[in-house]
Amino acid sequence: MQKYRAFLLPLAFLLTSIPIASAQKAPSSPVQPWQPTHSLFGKEPVPLYRHEAELDGDTVYTLGQLIDFAEDNNPSTHAAWATARAAASSLGIARSELYPTVIALAGGRTFLNPPLLYSSFYLQDIGAFETALNLDYTLVDFGARRDEINAAKARLLAANLNFNNEHLVLIQKVSAAYYRLLNAIGLRKAAEVTLNDARTVENAVRDRKANGLATLPDLLEAEAARAKAEYELQSMIGNEKTAFGDLATVLTASPVKPFKVQELSNISIPDALDHSVEDEIEAAYQTRPDLLANIEQVKASDAEIKLARSAYFPKLTFDGSKGWLRAWGKQEKNNGTYGKTFTYDAKLSLTWTVFDGFKRENRLSRAKAEHDAAIEEVREKEDAIADHVWADYANAQTALDQKKAAASLLNASNESYSAAVESYRDGVRNILDVLSAERDLANARAIDVTARTQVLQSFMNLAFRTGALLSEHPKGNHP
Repeated sequence: MQKYRAFLLPLAFLLTSIPIASAQKAPSSPVQPWQPTHSLFGKEPVPLYRHEAELDGDTVYTLGQLIDFAEDNNPSTHAAWATARAAASSLGIARSELYPTVIALAGGRTFLNPPLLYSSFYLQDIGAFETALNLDYTLVDFGARRDEINAAKARLLAANLNFNNEHLVLIQKVSAAYYRLLNAIGLRKAAEVTLNDARTVENAVRDRKANGLATLPDLLEAEAARAKAEYELQSMIGNEKTAFGDLATVLTASPVKPFKVQELSNISIPDALDHSVEDEIEAAYQTRPDLLANIEQVKASDAEIKLARSAYFPKLTFDGSKGWLRAWGKQEKNNGTYGKTFTYDAKLSLTWTVFDGFKRENRLSRAKAEHDAAIEEVREKEDAIADHVWADYANAQTALDQKKAAASLLNASNESYSAAVESYRDGVRNILDVLSAERDLANARAIDVTARTQVLQSFMNLAFRTGALLSEHPKGNHP
C-alpha cells in the first residue's frame, strides 16, 4: 500500500496543477459584466476575419461597376451562397436514402480461453479472420423518403431565392448609398457656385463703396452673406465625406482611400413611369425573391406534414451479408487446426411502431403549426409588398413632378438673380434685394439637385420593392 501511495500523490499533484480551459464559471452576478481570465483565450491575439477591398483611385466607377464590386466582396451574399450550398447537400443526403447502403467489413480476432469441460479447464488458443459485404436497404416506407426529398427540394429552392434576395438587398444598398453621394456632391458643387456668387457680390459692393455709391451697412450685409455661403459649403463638404464613407462601407472598401464615381450630370434621369401601379404590384408578387422563398417554405412544411404522417405506417427493410471466414486454433494437449468457409446472412424485417409516447402525434402537431406559421408569413409579406409598392410608386410620381417644378424654379431664380444684380449696378435696387435673390437662387440650386437625385432614388426604390432591381439594375462587368 505504501508503494501505491508514493505513486498516487505525485500524480494527483500533477493533475491539479494542469489548467483546464473548461473550468470557467458563469458570471457571479447579474449586475455587472463577466470578466474572463487572461489565460482563457490564450496568449495569441483574437483572430479577426477582416477583409478590405481596394478600388482604383484613378477609375471613374459607374453604379454598375460598384454593384459588381460589392457582389464580389460583400460577406452577406457569400454567406447566403454557403447556406444555399448547405441546402443542396441536405437534398443529396435525403436522396441517398433511396439507395441501399453497402458496407465492407474486415475483422480479425485472437483469444486465449480456458473453457470448463466436466471438472477440468482446457486451454484453447484461437484466431479468426472474417471479411464480408453487408447490404441494408429500405424496401417500403409508404412515402417517407419521398416526402423528405420534397421537403429538402423546397428548402433548397428557398435557400436559392434567399441568396437572390441578398443580392437584391445589396444592390439596393449600393444604389441608395451611391445616390446619396451624388446628391451630396451636387449640393457641394451648388454651394461652391453660391459662394462664388457671394464673393462676386461682395466685390461689387466693395467697388461701389470705394466710389461712394454704397454704404458700409451694404458692405457688411455682403460680407455676412459670403461668410454664410462659406459655412454652408463646409457643411456640404462634411456631408459629402459622410456619404462617401457610407458607400465605401457597403463596398467593404476603406473610406480613407478615395475613389471616383460617375456624377449626376452624366446620368440619364427618367421622365415618366412605364407601368401602372396595379401592374407593379402584380409584378412584385411574381418576382420578389423573399416572397417566393416564403412560398417554398410553405411547400416544405407541407412535405414535413406528410413525412410526419408516414411514421404511422410500417416499414419493410432488408439486411443481408455475405463473407469469408477463416479460423485457426490449438487446444491444450492436442494438435493445431485450421478451417475456412463462406458465410451469409439475410433478414427481411417489417417494423411497425405501435406506441412511442405520443412522439408521432407531437411531431405531426408541430409540422402543422409550422405550416400555419409559414402561410401567415406569406400573407403578411403580400400585404407589406402591396403597401410598399403603392407608396414607392406614389413617391416616384411625386419625384417626377418635383423635378419639373425644380427645373422651373431654378430657371426663374436665375433670371431673378441676374435682374437683381443688373438693377443694383444701375442703382435701381438695393443690396438687400440682391442678397435675397442670391439666397433664393442658392435654395433653387439645392432643390434642383435633390429633385434629380430623388427621381433616381425613388425609381430604384420602386424597382427594389417589385424585385425588378435584381435584373434591371445598371450592369457593370457582370452579365
